[in-house]
Amino acid sequence: MNAPWRWLAAIAGTSVVIVLVAYTGYVNSYLDHETQTTFFLKRYPTLQTKFHDPFANERDDEPIDQLPPIDRAHFVDYCKYRFGIVDRGTESLQECKTKIPSYLQ
Repeated sequence: MNAPWRWLAAIAGTSVVIVLVAYTGYVNSYLDHETQTTFFLKRYPTLQTKFHDPFANERDDEPIDQLPPIDRAHFVDYCKYRFGIVDRGTESLQECKTKIPSYLQ
């Protein structure tokens, strides 16, 4: 394989990796004393791959209005990239919460 083909292969491989990172994300859930990782396809490209869902555990289910600001901001990001919900309002976040698969709650 000569040099131009190697460069072309390297550029193509790098492009594929960037696209995979831009459109793939994951969230950890904590159930039965073990951590489960769930991968998903993002609705919008971003280099962020790990997302936080404050409801993906066995804790008591607290209302969205009572989430600490940092948890609410992480949940807004999660809803945007996983489900395409860009509104930050409580009603939209409640809709997002109902879309979370039951095995993550």
